[in-house]
Amino acid sequence: MSATDTRAVSLFTGAWVLFRRVLTNYRNSPGLFAITLAAPLGMMLLFGFVFGGALAGGGDASEYRSYLVPGVLVLVAAMGLTSTAMTANADLHSGFTDRIRALPLSAAAAPAGFALAETVVGTLAIALMAGAGYLMGWRIDATPSEIVAALVLLLAFRCALSWLGIALGAAVRDEQMLQQTAPLIFGTLMFSNVFVPTSSMPTVIAAIAEWNPVSSLVAALRELLGAGLPDPAGSAWPMQHPVAAATAWMIALFAVAVPIAIRRYSTDS
Repeated sequence: MSATDTRAVSLFTGAWVLFRRVLTNYRNSPGLFAITLAAPLGMMLLFGFVFGGALAGGGDASEYRSYLVPGVLVLVAAMGLTSTAMTANADLHSGFTDRIRALPLSAAAAPAGFALAETVVGTLAIALMAGAGYLMGWRIDATPSEIVAALVLLLAFRCALSWLGIALGAAVRDEQMLQQTAPLIFGTLMFSNVFVPTSSMPTVIAAIAEWNPVSSLVAALRELLGAGLPDPAGSAWPMQHPVAAATAWMIALFAVAVPIAIRRYSTDS
């Protein structure tokens, strides 16, 4: 067997082992999965039914709930970033990461398996939240190709954030410092169009929100799934071309997070 073949076997074998380990952790600790769903579900119920009438501007609250659900699906995908980072950081402090580095595995094996498992878990969470949205009256008005495109963007976003979470968890050694990033992540999510259109925001806040990667993905899902509201002609480029903007943000996230995560798991890091 050539050196190239050995590296390939190491990559896929190591990734598979880490993939199974992460899924086993979730199976043994279902509370971790429940926490991922709890906050977005609570927000969807709060904004959809408590504030829905007011946010709809006196119109049909069910239309606002249809507008809200794509944003909440992105919220579910994004909320997994913190838990992924905390798990990677716990592995670092427990010595598990060092044991992985000592094995004759490709440096990409561990983070790849980790990211894949987190993406699978995120997919299940998104599916459950979509079911909750359906019960709230959300319906998809799109062609099969548009649905597939929306799903690919959403899962790519979750996968990219998995890699980013791994990179953060392995790079930030101070556990308390890492915990302090959770409010920052939540704040980033709130400076977006998840709950209201950017056109309703003050000029400066709207400009920040329109260039937020979360806003691009939310707008793309609303456009693809038929739940979008027209953006003003003067809105920023990402809001006028949300699918292209979301795709560009995904590529940028992968380009930044993947090399960092692999570097942190390499034997000479």
